[in-house]
Amino acid sequence: MKKKLVKTIALAGVVSLVGIFPAFAGGTVDDIETLKRQMQLLIEQNQQLMKRVSELEKTKQSADVPVISDEALEKQVSKILRHKKKAQNEGFGHMTNKYIDFSALIEVEGSTAENFEGVNESNFELATVELGFVGKVTDWASAHLTLLYEEGEDDKVLIDDAHIIIGNTEKFPLYLNAGRQYVPFGNFTSNMISDPLTLEIAEIQETALQIGFEASGAYGSVFAFNGDTNQGGGDSEVEQFGANIGYAFKQAEYAIDVGMSYINSLGDSDGLSEILKEDALLEADYVGGFGAYAIAAIGPVSLVGEYITALDNFGGFDDNQPMAFNIEAGYTFEIRGVESTAAVAYQGTDDMIGHLPESRILASFGIGIFKGTTLAFEYAHDEDYDTAVGGTDESADTFTAQLVYEF
Repeated sequence: MKKKLVKTIALAGVVSLVGIFPAFAGGTVDDIETLKRQMQLLIEQNQQLMKRVSELEKTKQSADVPVISDEALEKQVSKILRHKKKAQNEGFGHMTNKYIDFSALIEVEGSTAENFEGVNESNFELATVELGFVGKVTDWASAHLTLLYEEGEDDKVLIDDAHIIIGNTEKFPLYLNAGRQYVPFGNFTSNMISDPLTLEIAEIQETALQIGFEASGAYGSVFAFNGDTNQGGGDSEVEQFGANIGYAFKQAEYAIDVGMSYINSLGDSDGLSEILKEDALLEADYVGGFGAYAIAAIGPVSLVGEYITALDNFGGFDDNQPMAFNIEAGYTFEIRGVESTAAVAYQGTDDMIGHLPESRILASFGIGIFKGTTLAFEYAHDEDYDTAVGGTDESADTFTAQLVYEF
């Protein structure tokens, strides 16, 4: 287009010159000079015209650039913001993976049982949902949080533990643990689905302060808290305390963990405090508790032994000194490449009439059907206390199946 226009302008200039030349064909010298001036002026005019045409062409090319509509511009801005948000989320996810360890546990159980009164009962339940978080921004401090749901326990999600640990036992043996926690009284290790009877009388969950150590396999701690019991009534103060000490050793085919613990008020255990409350004994004298345990693994065989006892009678009443023990043996093997564990246990109590059986025999079998997924079965046979001491002298049987998924 541009070249065609330039050619037209140039042709017009030549035609003008051709028209001028005949008029001056026979002219004088002055006429010839006039003709030269006119030709020069015409040439300059043609050059200016061509320059102007060139500028117009450039303007036209700029005008040919498409104009972006408001809608298209909004889409582009939204796209940029989405990419920015995605980058921020990826950055948060990276920080979460770096500083927070997350774990989860779901247990679904089905059971059928006949109690001491001969009443049959069967049930399916969501036994446990547990979400655990461990935050560790530095090597010298960590925060632990566990959320727990158990069907039948008011159907509420509870804070099972929430505590802060200050210390790094790999570099320095001492540490401090503060917050809601299970204080280190007892051990309660078991291969069974149901909790051992030692746990039923001795597990203590409180908001406590604990100072401990770990060094060369040895470990121990002292702890204090303000419990439910309050000797003599009066002010509510931090009066409950305890300590534990133990030693753990592990090699490729052999491991052992032995220890003992003491508390000045066993009545603050989750199980016994409810009984003392019913019997109006929360303000009675404190009764200390003692526990000892030994856990060993020799190749595929595991052995567990634990003993928990009150050191005196609660409320000064005879036959009110609770005790519990647990003895277990387990064997781990493979079935078609899948790890399985079979175990048997014998447990017993004393002075827990109407609350726990006098003896319990258990057998269990668990198999890992997938990674993180376990299917387990348990049979329990309970014997109650004699009628002479307030029991039923009857037996009870329970069969439980449990499906567990954890990650």
